[in-house]
Amino acid sequence: MGDALDSTGPGDEVRLLFFRSSGERFALDVSYVREILPQQEVTPVPFVPPTVAGIINHRGTIFTLIRFARLAGLGQGHEGAVVLLRLPEMAVGIAVEAVEGIERVSGRLLHASTEGAQPPGVPFVQRARDPSGKLVHVIDAELLVDTIYRLIELAHAGEKARESSSD
Repeated sequence: MGDALDSTGPGDEVRLLFFRSSGERFALDVSYVREILPQQEVTPVPFVPPTVAGIINHRGTIFTLIRFARLAGLGQGHEGAVVLLRLPEMAVGIAVEAVEGIERVSGRLLHASTEGAQPPGVPFVQRARDPSGKLVHVIDAELLVDTIYRLIELAHAGEKARESSSD
């Protein structure tokens, strides 16, 4: 399931991970979450876009760490937790401000009005209200995954271009 706004009906339930980034509240389908970690020591990687924080080693696996605030167009955000994503063929985590928890949400999340804070201008985020009426930016996980794959491909292309120019 990529989009909790469109994929659930009134009797359906979905488990969502709620987290904060740059003061904004986000929700992600937990089926895309591998693990949640406290802030990790990050090893910087040269010649990557500023959206890539670097790499972390967790249980012997190297994960590329993406700054979610930058990816979502929110600028430089405070990073206090890491959400490791469950992606095919790629070990990736997103650095977020804080994790609020996992909740089972029944029924559809409601599309939010255009009043108040504007959603980030990225295709993988839609603004909604949870059942209690709180504003939340719902992440379309499939579009998020596509965005991350493109970002990693750009980083690899930049690295290869620098290697060939130094020959």
